[in-house]
Parts: sequence; structure tokens; C-alpha cells
Amino acid sequence: MGNMMDDLRQQALVEQIESEDIDKYAARASSEKIFGMTAPERMFVSIGCFLMTSLVGFLLLLLTDKIALP
Repeated sequence: MGNMMDDLRQQALVEQIESEDIDKYAARASSEKIFGMTAPERMFVSIGCFLMTSLVGFLLLLLTDKIALP
């Protein structure tokens, strides 16, 4: 019985140490950069992705004769 209680104490201690490590990581990771980019950089990437998707969609519609140029 005593051995089981020691195992439970050890496990609780390990979980507490792991949660402290996660808290330190979260505090460090909560900077203004996401994906290593600042907000304006992410904006330009998202606009670029939108434009590329629109262009590829337009070209596919044109190639499959779903639309025609006047």
C-alpha cells in the first residue's frame, strides 16, 4: 500500500513539473509573431494566396469552357 502511495506522489510531482514547463513555453510563445511573421507580413501572404486562388479558378473555368471571354 505504501509503495502505491509513493508512486502516486511521484506521478503527481512529474505532472506538476511538466505543467510548469508548458506555462513557461506558453509565456514565451505569446509574442506578436505567429508563424514567424508579423501582422503586415501575414496580411501580404493572405492577399497573395487569395489572388492566386482567384487566378487559378478563373483559368480553370476558362479552360473547361464554363465561361467565355467576350
